[in-house]
Amino acid sequence: MSGTQTDTDPGETMRLAVERFRTQMESANRQFIQDRIDEIEAKNISTEKEKLDLMWYYWHDLGEKQSGTWLDDAPRDIARRVRQTENVSRLEDMKTIFHEHMDGIIPSTLVTDEWRHMFLDIVESVCNEAAEQDEDEDENFHIPRCDELGHFVKYANGVQDPDFRRSGICPFDPVPYFGIGDLTSPDGSTVQPQPPTAEFRERINEQLKDDILGDSFISGAVDEDLEVKVGFQTGLGCHREYDTWYSAYLYCRRDIDDDDSDRSHKDWAWRVVVFHADAVEPTPLYGRKPIFDSIPEFLDWYSSWLNHLDLDQVRKDVRCLYGDDDYCQ
Repeated sequence: MSGTQTDTDPGETMRLAVERFRTQMESANRQFIQDRIDEIEAKNISTEKEKLDLMWYYWHDLGEKQSGTWLDDAPRDIARRVRQTENVSRLEDMKTIFHEHMDGIIPSTLVTDEWRHMFLDIVESVCNEAAEQDEDEDENFHIPRCDELGHFVKYANGVQDPDFRRSGICPFDPVPYFGIGDLTSPDGSTVQPQPPTAEFRERINEQLKDDILGDSFISGAVDEDLEVKVGFQTGLGCHREYDTWYSAYLYCRRDIDDDDSDRSHKDWAWRVVVFHADAVEPTPLYGRKPIFDSIPEFLDWYSSWLNHLDLDQVRKDVRCLYGDDDYCQ
């Protein structure tokens, strides 16, 4: 395949974007942990327990044994992370510790073309059904199939930051959770490429309907520069049990001004949008207003968090999260 073909092939563009994202996210998360290790070691603390007590703010339950048998039925990667966390006895152990979201990827469960086509068909149907409920809409207006999302879910159900810094950043998880155990082998390691059943189609259909954003939510939370036809929530991030950041996948167009040189912003298109739960006005994050004309653009932004890290804010967030009210002002 030539370079020109690769650049214009949307499937290859998405594959490269996901690989770039995984590399950047794992590197950033490992670097964040290493920097915290270096900070703690610089304090010349005498015992490993005291060192781990400081790391605990960023990685909860270090060295604590889990009770009960719930791990026997937990997804494989979660069980692996919990067991490694239980066995941490030295700060040095944190350099190689496992986390299922260290690279930011939520693994794909839509592993065949048939499953992905089924999912996209349901998204298109649910979104058009929701749009038709608006009495002011043109009855001939059709919400198109979100083909870019189809390329994305070939490689991931979504992305999720492990958020060791406790910022409350949301995931982007457009594929409804419908029971990974229903799609895996008994040891939880291999997704079974079985044809989607009518039961699964109905479950996905109902969950997507639940995720459709209502007009009042859109008008109250989404950037007023966006005209939204339809959209669904794809993630929620919390801090101290309060909603902090939302993500959504919206079919929308921008209300651009005359100075905007990119006229495509005016086009109707599927876009990823991230917005703060409490903000009246759009809130910049990681150096920009978080509205993205493509999923690869969103992935590059989401994995750039280390470039915009404010350590004073991080320390405030982690202390506040664990009950130090002096930091919650």
